Amino acid sequence: MFHPILPVILVSTSIIVGQVGLAAQGPALAVIPQPIQAELSGGVFVIDENTVIVADTASMPEACKLQDYLAPAMGFRLKLVENAGSQRAITLRIADAFAGLADEGYALSVAPDGILIGAKARPGLFHGIQTLRQLLPPAVFRLARVEGVRWEVPCVRIEDQPRFKWRGLLVDTARHFVPKSSLLKFIDTMALHKFNSLQLHLTDDQGWRIEIKKYPKLTEIGAWRDETLVGHARTKPWQFDGRRHGGFYTQNDIREIVRYAADRHINVVPEIEMPGHARAAISAYPRLGCNPDTPLKPWAVWGVCPDIFCPTDEMIAFMQDVLTEVMELFPSPFIHIGGDEAVKDQWKASPVVQARIKELGLKDEAEMQSWFVKQMDAFLTRHGRRLVGWDEILEGGLAPGAVVMSWRGEKGGITAAKSGHDVVMAPTSYTYLDYYQGPKEREPLAIGGDVPIEKVYGYDPIPAELSADEARHVLGTQGQLWSEYIPNPRHLEYMAYPRAAALAEVAWSAKERRDFDSFMNRLRQHVQRLQVMDVNFRPLDK
Repeated sequence: MFHPILPVILVSTSIIVGQVGLAAQGPALAVIPQPIQAELSGGVFVIDENTVIVADTASMPEACKLQDYLAPAMGFRLKLVENAGSQRAITLRIADAFAGLADEGYALSVAPDGILIGAKARPGLFHGIQTLRQLLPPAVFRLARVEGVRWEVPCVRIEDQPRFKWRGLLVDTARHFVPKSSLLKFIDTMALHKFNSLQLHLTDDQGWRIEIKKYPKLTEIGAWRDETLVGHARTKPWQFDGRRHGGFYTQNDIREIVRYAADRHINVVPEIEMPGHARAAISAYPRLGCNPDTPLKPWAVWGVCPDIFCPTDEMIAFMQDVLTEVMELFPSPFIHIGGDEAVKDQWKASPVVQARIKELGLKDEAEMQSWFVKQMDAFLTRHGRRLVGWDEILEGGLAPGAVVMSWRGEKGGITAAKSGHDVVMAPTSYTYLDYYQGPKEREPLAIGGDVPIEKVYGYDPIPAELSADEARHVLGTQGQLWSEYIPNPRHLEYMAYPRAAALAEVAWSAKERRDFDSFMNRLRQHVQRLQVMDVNFRPLDK
């Protein structure tokens, strides 16, 4: 049912736009992700210099964003007013009348004499604005004035809200550094697709990308590697480019990124890897490792490195100091500590670790990792945060309150959900956007795998094995862009889009509304927007 606050704009010939209907209407309703419910009627609303934006105090921040979105291409800036009077207006409203919607839900009505976007909270209003942008001609995304365009919006009535709370992408800045400006552009593209979570992979064997004031060597040494592997890691003998690679985000950079994302209602989740994927940190502070007398440098190859943090009291205190500064920079309720691919050979060979296992009464190295994760979980919990880890944190016993990211298929997520733990589904076979998206001979070098767009679109984050009660623990899904073979921001965009658009619809739209043919019809129009935004997407006809 549509909200009664929305004006009745439909004429007798209006149609309910279903999964086929949206596609059949052509570019006018090429909205991605597809709304839950839409009704289309004849006519258009035209935006011109005399159009005003009506906003009260609660909706004013989003009204200013709408101004900023429209002004560059239109060449005029819409005036903000509290009351339209007789003027034709785009009205933004946060009201109790929309209480039936989720916080991220919105209602949008377009009539020949006005537009209304309503929501119960600012995130919903923002998402409604993204839909409005997609209803306009693609030229609206240009950052310079466009002459000769009639800025018309088709008359439509939409009510929409997301299926999942967690709709995310991961960007790996550790293997290849992503400059701040490129990251901000990436966030803008995410916002258009109604993603609400950006996981920043900030530390790994090949680089440490975040300034920590208490431990400056983490970036002085850990942020730079001498050279980088050329070609695939499976190709021997290894060859290297001989070029120093690195970079890091200052704390002021992080604050700017977090603030920029928050303005677009995207939560930034930091990932600080432990206990594995630790070589860059150990290179900077050798006492953190199991072999402190062996000098190391940040790794120049890809794969699973054997170097691992040694779980001493000193090392735990060190990483908790790091997390303290991380929490000061990231207001995110979720803090990711990795936990994956922790090779335990050095623990097995270390008298210090073996003595600790015995002292703690643990069975083996798997329980040692679980104990370590629980220390971090308790620390984050004391500070009002929730630990997130890859599904290896299940090994040896799951830390209380931890959120599991299930990447090695869905088994870990199913186990966690059945145990009452929240889960983000991120299996390699559907959500690893660093995998090939077409025939290898026609694509740039990738890590491997085969994840074409139709496979991404066909994914359902709720496994059939879960009951309705258990399924409520599935927070959502996330696409991964690991950057071993993604050397620059343009390549990052190419690997992300258009597959990320498919994942956005998986995460947002109702399962029963999804249809791949409809999606592809809308995507053919949608890529025109990406093109105007200078997003380097993979061509659909490649």
